[in-house]
Formats: sequence, structure tokens, C-alpha cells
Amino acid sequence: MFYFVHAHGNGHKATFNMLYPQLSVHFKTVAITTNKEVTEYLTLNHKVDVVELPPKYPENYKIPEHTFSKPFEVTPYAIEPAQRAKALAEAIILYQPKVLYCDGVPELAIMARSMGVPVVLVHLPGNIMNDPTQIFAHQLADHIVAHFPFFLEQEHYEYKSKTFYSGYLSKYSGDNAEQPTGSEEDQVTILLGYENYDQTILKNITADSTTKFVIIGNKQSYDLGSNCQQLGTVKNINKAIGGKRVITAVGQNTIAELLSLNKQLVLLPEPRPYDEQNVHAKVLAEKGLALLAHDDLSPAQWQKLLAEAKLLISTNKNLVNHFAAKEIAHKMKNWYA
Repeated sequence: MFYFVHAHGNGHKATFNMLYPQLSVHFKTVAITTNKEVTEYLTLNHKVDVVELPPKYPENYKIPEHTFSKPFEVTPYAIEPAQRAKALAEAIILYQPKVLYCDGVPELAIMARSMGVPVVLVHLPGNIMNDPTQIFAHQLADHIVAHFPFFLEQEHYEYKSKTFYSGYLSKYSGDNAEQPTGSEEDQVTILLGYENYDQTILKNITADSTTKFVIIGNKQSYDLGSNCQQLGTVKNINKAIGGKRVITAVGQNTIAELLSLNKQLVLLPEPRPYDEQNVHAKVLAEKGLALLAHDDLSPAQWQKLLAEAKLLISTNKNLVNHFAAKEIAHKMKNWYA
């Protein structure tokens, strides 16, 4: 089978890390990438065969803004997309895959299906049904897999009948979060997302000097109060997060990990092309599973919101599925092996 690993963020690699061992029980799995860093990561960590497709953009090409007004709108009229398609076609002829598990980039799903390969499409929250390319990819997919529970699906999603909802996948599922003790109970963790936070936002969040804040993921130093500790990037958030309350962006993998650790979440979504973080955050807030924040909150509003977060019931029951990777692999076996 082919498994496409998207290059944006670390969540797609983390999902591959969980799924690959289970899929490999039933399939010879070949990773498809469009990015050298992802290729090197997969080769180093899994010794997996990788087909790296060439870029579809000419050198120095300025990618137009995505308006979702027509299919393939950001694919340029150039030879580079043909070279990518040729590389994919040659890989299909060489490996003769039974299926493509496509975690992102609907254009690749469309190309593979047009070359006679069945497609299993990974479905994420977001306004994807505004994009003609995404709509076509969902229509042509034989099966769709959502890495979250069914009850968090958006109301107007049209493909529920062919979508398998695995529940959240997390490398921490089955683990017990280290319980905070003593003063750590009042500690708040700020888990920075892919983009750096503006310092003004962090100053507003951390203005309450009686609360200790631990900041994880920062790629730069911030001028903050003595109540703030900046850890930078960490290998294991389970060990780095001492308290229950976490302010976080709303990446799919990050939410899965934090829910599996039974954290009380305050969500600060970042802008994304399909507005997926805002959509995901809104659904979680509506279900009472998290609180929703905004960039323009004042220090007093942040203090009030963090006080409310203490009252959240932290549970991963019916959210995180410890056997999700195994169940997805079993589905793939039944469908294609």
C-alpha cells in the first residue's frame, strides 16, 4: 500500500508513527512524500521505502491565495505538475499498490484514483466542503477515515456513511498523566503551536503574577514576568506539563495528546486554509470539552477564563481510542489486503 505523509506540521508524522507498525502487519507499506525533511525523518525512524515526489511549483513561483472558487486553483500551468504526476505514475507501475492512504493533499488522491488505485482519504475538521478539489476527493474515495470520534463531526458533513471514525489517536493513550502535586496544581502550561505567539498576547495571558506559567514550544525568548518559565521544545509533553490546565493551539495531534492526558484545555486556534483549527475548537467548546479563547482577550478576561478552566471535567472517555491504530489497520486489511 501507499501512505501519503503531508509535510505541514508534525502531526502527520506522529500519525504515521502510530499507524505504520500496525499497517505493516498486513501490508508492505511505501511512504509517499513531497518534502525532503519528511523523507529523511521517515527513512531514519522507520527504514521505510519512500517515494518523494518532485515539487509541483516552478522555482521562485509565488503561490496564489487559495479562494476555493475552482478546482486545482493553486496548481500552476507549468511542466512541474506533470513531472509530479509522472513520478507518481511510475511509482504505481513499479509497486502496484492495492490502495493509497491519503493523509492530506486531495490532488494526489484524485491523481491516484485516475490511475486505477483505490483511495482511502483521511478526513479532518474544517470547511473543506467549500473547496471543489476536496469535494471531488471525498466523492471518489472508496473509504474515508476520521481520526476523531463520530459525535464531534460537523453537522453538514455529507460522507458519514462511508467514513470510519476511529476516535483520537495519541501516543500517550493508555498512559497515566503524571499527576501534579503541591504548587503544580495551579500551574498553567502554554503550548505554542506551529507559529510563534505575539509577545503582547503572552503578556496578557501571564499577567496574573500569582499563577505560574510554563511555556513549551517557543522558538524565541519572550520578555515575560518572573512567574513564567520558558522550556522551548520538549520531547515529551507528558513529563513537561505539570498542571492540569493547558492553553493550546488546536492541531489535530496536539488535541489528541492533551485529551489522552486528561488536561483541561483552553483553546487558542491559529489561522489555517480550511479554518480547521477554529472549526475543531468550536465543536470541542460546544460539547463542553474545552474552553474557547481569542487573541484579543484582556488580562482580566484571561484570568477569568483560566479560573473557569479549573471546573472543566478532564476525561478522555469516548474520545481517545487506545486501539485506534490497530482498528484502522484491521479495516484496511478487510478492505484491501
